[in-house]
Amino acid sequence: MSKMKELDLIAQGVADHMKEIIEDSVDWQLADQPLEGDDYQKMKEYVINVASNKLVLQLQTKYE
Repeated sequence: MSKMKELDLIAQGVADHMKEIIEDSVDWQLADQPLEGDDYQKMKEYVINVASNKLVLQLQTKYE
């Protein structure tokens, strides 16, 4: 296996793990919000999207 393929597999594993952690963290942070069902899911997706964008910007700044 090429080195790049190996690194891609590692990166995918890290991304999968980060996704689980982010979803659990957002659920925990939103526990006190009075929404359910589709409204809760939309709010969760919004928070994950905004947090992910902020993380990408922070990482881009750090590694430039």
